[in-house]
Amino acid sequence: MKSLPILNNLKKDAPIFIYKGNAITPDIFKQDILLAAENLRQHHYAINLCEDRYLFAVAFVATIIQKHVCLLPAHHAENEIKKIEHEYTDTQRLDDKSIEEFLSKKVNTTLSFPAEINAEQSVAIVFTSGSSGKPKANTKTWGALVDSAQRVAAQLNLNHEAQHTFIATVPPQHMYGFETTIIYPIVNGVCVHSAKPFFPEDIRQALSQVETPVVLVTTPIHLRACSKAQLTWPEVDFVLSATAPLSQQLARDIEQQLQTRLQEIYGCSEAGVISTRFTTQNIEWRLLPGYKLFDKLTGVCLSTPLSEHEILLPDQIEQLDPQHFHLLGRQSDLVKIAGKRGSLNDLKIKLSSLNGIEDAVFFMPSDSPDEKTRLAAFVIAPGLTSREINEFLSQHIDHAFMPRPLIKLDKLPYNETGKLPHKNLVSLLEQYRSNKHLKDSA
Repeated sequence: MKSLPILNNLKKDAPIFIYKGNAITPDIFKQDILLAAENLRQHHYAINLCEDRYLFAVAFVATIIQKHVCLLPAHHAENEIKKIEHEYTDTQRLDDKSIEEFLSKKVNTTLSFPAEINAEQSVAIVFTSGSSGKPKANTKTWGALVDSAQRVAAQLNLNHEAQHTFIATVPPQHMYGFETTIIYPIVNGVCVHSAKPFFPEDIRQALSQVETPVVLVTTPIHLRACSKAQLTWPEVDFVLSATAPLSQQLARDIEQQLQTRLQEIYGCSEAGVISTRFTTQNIEWRLLPGYKLFDKLTGVCLSTPLSEHEILLPDQIEQLDPQHFHLLGRQSDLVKIAGKRGSLNDLKIKLSSLNGIEDAVFFMPSDSPDEKTRLAAFVIAPGLTSREINEFLSQHIDHAFMPRPLIKLDKLPYNETGKLPHKNLVSLLEQYRSNKHLKDSA
């Protein structure tokens, strides 16, 4: 069986994490990993709930060494964690407090750090966010994670002579955050700051605390907030965005305000990163080298150099040539009402063309829709009335897709990765209907 290096191919004096203001070199990282691994209870699985990126990385590699599988839930809600524990019974929870306690013991460990890890070893199970339904489990091997990271590094030019430092707004449990802020420092030797800034000023301050070249790893929802903040930004080598496609206008605004370049990555929990693009220059996506797309009856499938089976992608894709494609939206984005087919994203785009719409989402409330099911929509539009919005929609979309109800809100229920889980939308709709029923009954 083929084995691949872990940390032993990195520069010994180059930090790969910044933790509590301290530079963490590979040797320091290894010492902390061995301390954590020594203290792990013997379970087959470990749920990694660490919010600090460095402590997450310590826990993750410690589980690899002990041949445990790291479970990465998309949400930290207690009921979601209990569901995972019910399905994966032989498990333990790891969080910032427990890892910090492991590191404080400073016992003499009997373990030695391995030079290599079996490429076929299953090291993590990543759960989807559930934005289009029930979260799904996706197993990741060490070899697949390493191979993907190396291909992304080549395409994004992360093999830069001057080491990049990443500041990220996304959590490490999400596939995007897991790859960029946990796997990339371990495999590619980039340096990752352990902070997780959220608001624009927090992001600006975090960027100003590290030496260039710095990369901002973030999402469209954070970039939208940054574009409105009108701040003076420190030097940024480039911005990396994922979780949802950016509009070219927002990409142009960010490049102008931050005086930088913006690149997007597209991927999914099933496959990880599969492509990139310079959004202001091209709307098409460029596959990673060695990746191939195939049209099947069930949808578009991806083949990678290390995948044993073709991976069915959750999105609609139009392939332009062997290396490039257009992203058309999620398979779950398509709806059929009164015999007519439509796209939820297309409806959102049309509504967003109305001046005064700050954000919006169309969704199908029922998990088992029929021909009589009506769409619902949440809209952020402080200066518009519901009547004005509905009048605009009646002129621009088919009557079958008019939302019933259309609800104005102050904000949408995004999760920390900038996605809108379907269950969040349904819960909000049920809350609205319950409140409306109470008002009607009063």
